[in-house]
Amino acid sequence: MEFPGKRHQDKLSIIKKDVKTAYDYFKPNYDRYNEFRQFVFESSLKEEDITLLMTLSKPTLEFNVLEAYISRLLGEFSKQEPSIAVNADDPATADPATIKIVEQHLRHVLNDASNHHTKYEVYKDLLSGGFSCLKVHTEYSSPMSMKQDILIDRAFDPTLCGFDQLARFSHKGDGRFCFELFPMSKEDFEKQYPDVRLDTINFRRDFSGFNWSYQNDNSQIIVVADYYEKKRKEETIVQVRDGKVMTQTAYRKMVDTWNDITVPPSTVGKPRKTFIDKIVRYRLIENQVLDYEETDFSFLPIVFIDGNSLM
Repeated sequence: MEFPGKRHQDKLSIIKKDVKTAYDYFKPNYDRYNEFRQFVFESSLKEEDITLLMTLSKPTLEFNVLEAYISRLLGEFSKQEPSIAVNADDPATADPATIKIVEQHLRHVLNDASNHHTKYEVYKDLLSGGFSCLKVHTEYSSPMSMKQDILIDRAFDPTLCGFDQLARFSHKGDGRFCFELFPMSKEDFEKQYPDVRLDTINFRRDFSGFNWSYQNDNSQIIVVADYYEKKRKEETIVQVRDGKVMTQTAYRKMVDTWNDITVPPSTVGKPRKTFIDKIVRYRLIENQVLDYEETDFSFLPIVFIDGNSLM
């Protein structure tokens, strides 16, 4: 069986280098996220603190005041969530009904009834960990539906998401790539990809850096990565008589297939060069690119939500 990503194996080493470099670059923030979350929700004492207290025959007393404060803020936020406002670029020509429909549609997309309390969970990440990540994706409305819905959800684990270290905007959307990692047991991976060979994968963990596979107790874990890359293509665009802007290739195709009795719309002004971004997705493991897909996204689908993370 040939996988869709087989023709893109030459990108494997480049993608792996991007993932490792970005992960190592942001690792201090990942460590702080886990440390802060443990301090707030689990224990304010570290293992060495507990050992020292036991050695001195002192009681291991803890007084967690942060969790109650964060819970209060979350409760206030659940009743006073920031709302959405849509405004027209040109109010003189915009239809007020259209603006209202767009606003209500966005409210529906971001409604917590359909996205598992995403805003609440993201706010909790910001208060207790310092950052979070959102993911834009599409799913069919139901198993028997042909209609797809655009969904915005919190990433499964923000510490398993990474971004181009050269990105400077707070949302990281100006970067060249982003990725999300999914740890998967070897047994589950073999069920999903029975034709992928794993005999060259070493499951010994390297504690000094990023691992594509490792041993967790008695389980062998494989890290699967969804790597989204921004590919920029130069295009020539034209403006037609009715105000629409399209690529010159699309305009010529429209003229060639025009079957109306009227004359096809002519262009206005001169064409110009521009760059159009296209997002492609690679799914890969340590030794193979499993899948390649050209998505419909114009922007990177993983959005970084910054709290107090540091470069």
